[in-house]
Amino acid sequence: MQALVLFLWMGALLGHGSSQNVASSSEGSPAPDSTGEPVEEEDPFFKVPVNKLAAALSNFGYDLYRLRSSASPTANVLLSPLSVATALSALSLGAEQRTESIIHRALYYDLISNPDIHSTYKELLASVTAPEKSLKSASRIVFERSQ
Repeated sequence: MQALVLFLWMGALLGHGSSQNVASSSEGSPAPDSTGEPVEEEDPFFKVPVNKLAAALSNFGYDLYRLRSSASPTANVLLSPLSVATALSALSLGAEQRTESIIHRALYYDLISNPDIHSTYKELLASVTAPEKSLKSASRIVFERSQ
């Protein structure tokens, strides 16, 4: 008898839960486009090129951290993704097309539709190193010529 009551309660709860999912999925899903595929809503935050770049650099920073921390899981990891990305971005200015493409993919620039990424980068650096902010940043690339 207890098993039957438990079974009926489970059926009632599962039936109610699935009916809620069907109702909420039809209301909450984005309207389909002309191909019938649902269109994903774009966050207004990501319409500003500087914010898109900041998100790309954040993703690069997470990847860099994961890479460094996985090499030695018990070690402390201290790095500045902004400084590393700034140096790589400067390096990409003088790189050949294939190398530039690899650097841009690593920095997630390929996901940004802004054609002039470096002027957007200049805006981002100006905003984070503004006088009212306490961040100071300096990046250099040093080359050593081999004989």
